[in-house]
Amino acid sequence: MRVLVTGGAGFLGSHIAERLVARGDSVRCLVRPTSRTRYLETLGVELVEGDVTNATSLPTAMEGIEVVYHAAALVTDWAPWSEFRSVTINGTRNMLKAAAAANVGRFLQVSTDGVYRYADLAKGVHEESPYEEKFGWLDYYRRAKTAAEKIARRHHRNGRLAVSIVRPALILGERDAAMLPGVMQFLKGSSSAFIGSGDNRLPCVYAGDVADLCIRAATDEKATGQIYNAVSDEYVTQKDLYQAVADVSELPMPKRALPMLAIYALAAGMEARARVRGWEHRPDLTRFSVNLLGLSYHEDPSKAMRQLGWTPEVTMQEAVKRSVEWSRSRRREPVSG
Repeated sequence: MRVLVTGGAGFLGSHIAERLVARGDSVRCLVRPTSRTRYLETLGVELVEGDVTNATSLPTAMEGIEVVYHAAALVTDWAPWSEFRSVTINGTRNMLKAAAAANVGRFLQVSTDGVYRYADLAKGVHEESPYEEKFGWLDYYRRAKTAAEKIARRHHRNGRLAVSIVRPALILGERDAAMLPGVMQFLKGSSSAFIGSGDNRLPCVYAGDVADLCIRAATDEKATGQIYNAVSDEYVTQKDLYQAVADVSELPMPKRALPMLAIYALAAGMEARARVRGWEHRPDLTRFSVNLLGLSYHEDPSKAMRQLGWTPEVTMQEAVKRSVEWSRSRRREPVSG
């Protein structure tokens, strides 16, 4: 099968490409001229230069493609809305239009559990739970991903393209250059603390398991038009995650717990001061990161398990170990001049 992956030079996209190569698909990755493609080159995939924000660069990438895996997005909690609109929203729209014009058979949209309302997470959410509609100040990542998912769903409903959607939770694993390294940096610092009691449930999942679900959702006819939560049913708390990171990194565990509201207010203040200085000055703490680690998430993965036979295979502890070992191997790599 001839497939196209966007975001292949990123975290989840690289795992999707890896799994596709392993199953024998002919894999093409859309990459920007500035993308770091070393790992993709080791996989032997075809690299085509282009950009989801540039619609004219996409038809060539779509030639002969049967399935598109769209994992590209602006993955950060600190950037101006114009960038989120350009990359995540308009980029998704461009990809959908280009795929439809090229008569691509299937389109897999990588979304996020961030489309759910924070207020519903503690009670439990499933794929039919309502979208978040009232986004907070600077909550641009969730706002943009929600808009992109809605655009993808409209394309499917209008018969323009056969779309399936996967909503990953808190992804862990090799080639994570943001989330787990951030936790490690947090544990090293003097401000290390549990957000609230630390007993809140976190929705962890291994990147390779998410990639497996993406492939199932993109290739199984039962999945056409469907949405799936990508989250492990393993019960993991904030304390469990910190302990796993501390054990493999030989870092100390937090010795104090701070109220959620107090940390949230601190993050809001840091954001306000950073905005005055400009977008290039990222605050040490954001409300997004506080919510990511401090809220309690109850997400139902049973639909993917029941319909597609998907079973997450890698535990949180193993995923953390693989992520940290990958980071260490990167530090040992010689610097080329």
